[in-house]
Amino acid sequence: MQGYSEDRLQKIAAKYDLSPDLLREYGRIFLSSGIPVISRKRTPRHAGRIVMVSTHGYWGDPPPAGVPDTGGQTYYVLEVSKGWARAGRQVVILARWFSPFPRVESFGNNLWLLRIPAGGEDFVRKEDIYPLLPELAEQAVAVSALFGAHAVMGHYADGMAISIEIGERLKIPAVVIPHSLGINKIDSLGYDPGDPETWLDEHYNFGNRESFELSALAGANLEIANTPAEPAAVKRYYGKNYPHFIMPAGAGDAFFRAGETGGVELLHRYGLSPGRYVIYFGRFSEAKNVPGVVAVFGEAQRSDPESLRGFKLVLVGGSPDNPLAEESVVEDGVRDMMKAYGILPDDIVRLPSQGWQTLSILARHSLCYLGMQKMEPFGMGVAEAMAASAPVIISKAAGITEWLIDERHALIVDPDDPREAAGKLLFLIGNEQERRTIALQGHRLCRGTFSWNGIARLLGESIDLLCRGERPQGEAAGTTVIRREGRAYHRAAFVWRGDPPRIGPQHRKAAQELLPWIVDAVRTARDRNERVIVALGGESGSGKTEIAEYLRFLVRRHALRGVTVSGDAFFRRTPSENHRARLRAYEEGNLDRYLGPQEVDLKRLDAILAQAVKRSVDEISVPSDCRRLDSKRYEDVPVDLSGIEMIFIDLTYSLLLKNVTVKVFLESDYHGRIQQVRERNLSRDPDQDFNFILKVLESEHRIIRDLKTEAHLVVTNDYDVLRIFPPQDGRTP
Repeated sequence: MQGYSEDRLQKIAAKYDLSPDLLREYGRIFLSSGIPVISRKRTPRHAGRIVMVSTHGYWGDPPPAGVPDTGGQTYYVLEVSKGWARAGRQVVILARWFSPFPRVESFGNNLWLLRIPAGGEDFVRKEDIYPLLPELAEQAVAVSALFGAHAVMGHYADGMAISIEIGERLKIPAVVIPHSLGINKIDSLGYDPGDPETWLDEHYNFGNRESFELSALAGANLEIANTPAEPAAVKRYYGKNYPHFIMPAGAGDAFFRAGETGGVELLHRYGLSPGRYVIYFGRFSEAKNVPGVVAVFGEAQRSDPESLRGFKLVLVGGSPDNPLAEESVVEDGVRDMMKAYGILPDDIVRLPSQGWQTLSILARHSLCYLGMQKMEPFGMGVAEAMAASAPVIISKAAGITEWLIDERHALIVDPDDPREAAGKLLFLIGNEQERRTIALQGHRLCRGTFSWNGIARLLGESIDLLCRGERPQGEAAGTTVIRREGRAYHRAAFVWRGDPPRIGPQHRKAAQELLPWIVDAVRTARDRNERVIVALGGESGSGKTEIAEYLRFLVRRHALRGVTVSGDAFFRRTPSENHRARLRAYEEGNLDRYLGPQEVDLKRLDAILAQAVKRSVDEISVPSDCRRLDSKRYEDVPVDLSGIEMIFIDLTYSLLLKNVTVKVFLESDYHGRIQQVRERNLSRDPDQDFNFILKVLESEHRIIRDLKTEAHLVVTNDYDVLRIFPPQDGRTP
C-alpha cells in the first residue's frame, strides 16, 4: 500500500485490533478514490478529519427521493458534512453498500461517501440492520484508522453504536445524534411500553433499537438532540441524563433562494396557480398523518366551500405508482378521507417525492404548508417551507415547534382536531396581511436558526472542544472528564454477540409464571438496598436465554428495569475455541471429563455478582463474545446498572453460583427436543457431526439433573407448571 510499509501496516493492525488484509483492502480503495491516508501522530486540538456514520438508507447528492429510510437524516448528514468541507475539514461519510451503487463517491473537495459492505448486496431496512453492526463497525474502524480520524459522529441507533466502537478503538471523541428515539416512536404509535410484545415487534424491532440507543448514549462524549423532547424522553422513561445539547436541523440553500426565480411555469405543469393551493411534502409514513392533512382540507371545504373554491391540495412524497407497504396504508387512508369528505380527485394533486429545487418553488408559491404529524422528531419539511417564505400550519407534535411561537412564526394546531386546523386555514385564506407577516417572521427565524452553515460551524466548534478534552458551552448534564475508553456498552447486546434468542409461546408462559416471584423478590431486596440476581440454569436449548429476555421486558409492567448478563461469555474459551476443544476431547474419548462446570469461570462471575447486587454500584465490567467476528472476545465490557433493579443470568451451570437471589431450574431435557436441537445446530454449521452434539447433550444432561435440588423455582418440561423447591441453603425467593 503506497505510503505504508508492511511493518507500518502491521503496527496499525495490532494497535487497533484490525485485520491487515482489511487495512490493505481499504488502503487500495483510498488510493484509487483520492481519500487521504493519514497517520495520526498525536491527539489533535482541532477536528480536521471527521467520520460521519449513517449506515442505513440510500445515498447520493442530493439523496434520492421516494426510497426507503432516506430523508431528513440523510439530508442532515450531507449538509453538515458539506458545511465542514467548505470550512476546510476533511469528511468521510460511511454508509452500507448494496447493489448497484459504487463503493466511493466524491461530493466535492474534502468530502467522500464510502459504502462499506455487510450482509450481502441487497437493501436492508434500518429495522433489520442490527445483526450486521459488528461487521460494519469492524470495517468502519479500519476506514477511520487509515483516514486518521480526529472525531466520529454517529446517526440513528445503528450509526451511533458503530461510532462508539470507532471512538473506543481509536480513543477519539464520539458524538451521537439519535434523530428519532424508539421510545418516542412507541408513544406516537400508541404502543404500550409495558407490553413485552411491543419491544419484540418484528416490524419495528424496538428491543434491538433500544439496546443500541441506550448503549450509545451511555458511551458517547456528547449527544446532539434536535429537539428538547429527546433528552426529556430519556430522562422521563429511563431516568438518565446524558451529556447533551440541543441543536435544530436546517434547511437547504435552495429553499432560502426560492424567491430569486419565478418558477410559475412549473406550477402550470401541474395545473396550479400561485397562492391557490395548500401543500404537504415529506415521507408518506403513518406517523406523518397525511390523511389528517386531507381531513383539514375537507373540513375547510365543508365549513366554507366558497372560500375554498378553486383551491387544491398538493401532496408530495413517496412513490404513488409503486408504493411501499407503509405508503400503501397511507394512500388508502388518503382515499378514505377523500371519500368521507366528498373531496373530488381534481381537488388533489398527488406528486411523488421531488428534488429540492421543485419543492422550494412549490412551497414558495403555496398559500401555506400544512402538517398534521402525529410524531415528528424535528420537522424538516416545516423548516424548508419557512425558508421558502411560506406560512405554516403545523402539528404541535412536530419537534420544530420548540423554536416557534404560535401565531408569530406559524400556526400550531392539535393533530387530532382537524376542525381547529381548518379554522386556521380559513383564517390564512381570508387575511392576507396576517399571512404575509407569519411568512416573514417564520423566514427570519429560519434564516437565523436553521441554516446549515451555522449549524455546521457550531457542531464543528463543539467537536474541537472535545478533541482538546473540554466540554462544549451550553452542554447539559456534563462531567469534567472526557472519556476515551471503557465506552463500548453495545458489545454486551445479544444481537451484537450474534446469538439472539428466539422467543416462543412456551417461553412466554414460563416467564408469566415467574414474574410474581421476581417482583416480590425485588420488594424484599429493596429493604436490603440490593438488586435481585436471577439465575436460570438448565440444558443447552432449554430456553434459559429466551425466558430471561422475555422477563427483561415483562417486568416493565411493574415499572421495573432489568438487564441480562450472558453466562456463556464466562466460558474460559470463546465459543469457537471451546467447540474445537470439545471436538478434540470427543475424538480422544475424553468428552465426559472435559465437559462440566469447569469450562466456566464461575468464580469470576460470582465476584462480579457480589458487586452488582449492591444498588450503590452503577457499573460492572463483563467479558463478551461476538460470534459474527469469529467469536471475538472482549474482556472488559461495561454494563450500565444505574436504574436497574434485577440482573438475569442465563447459564447452564448458574445454579452453582453463590451470589444469587432467585435460582430457576429448567427441567426441559434434550430428549424431547431432538428435532429442535438438530435445526438450531445445523443452521449454525451444516457440516458438523450431529452425533457429537447428541453426545454433548447426553453428558450435560447427567450433570445438570443433579443441580435441581439447588433451585428455588422449577419450570417443568411442559413450561407451564411452576413448582417450589426448598433449596439447600433454606432460602426461598
